[in-house]
Amino acid sequence: MLDHCVLGSAQTVVELGAGSGAITSLILRRLRPGANFIALEIDPLQAKRLRKRFPDLIVCCESAENLGACLARHGCVSADCIVSGLPWGNMSPPVQDRIMGEVVAALRPGGRFCGFGYLHASWFPSSRKFRQRLLDQFSRVRVSPVIWRNLPPAFAFSCA
Repeated sequence: MLDHCVLGSAQTVVELGAGSGAITSLILRRLRPGANFIALEIDPLQAKRLRKRFPDLIVCCESAENLGACLARHGCVSADCIVSGLPWGNMSPPVQDRIMGEVVAALRPGGRFCGFGYLHASWFPSSRKFRQRLLDQFSRVRVSPVIWRNLPPAFAFSCA
């Protein structure tokens, strides 16, 4: 998933739905010194664990619907890359719309939006609507082949 994110030269990177930090640790390894890295995690317990595990990480314990406000609070105008671990297929269309609006508004021109989805959820109507949102919002949408070794099988997407 991170192969198409330009993390080594990014000034500001955001992770939506950081969870336990599995992807967070991979992002941290690829960031240049001095880059801003902000993680949004809605679950207070997970946010607390992230702060403990990654003391230099900026953790905002709130919904991705507040992405722009979170960036502003931390002195960031835009993000070079937004990495999503959100379960888009489980969201209602209005929530998808609000979060996608925040993502598009927060990305700098030429920025990347990357994430993953699980194969079993790709047939959900909400997943199909999310895929269409990506095609409507971005000029380039790349979807990886299914990663069958992942449990459950998953795919990655990268948008610019």
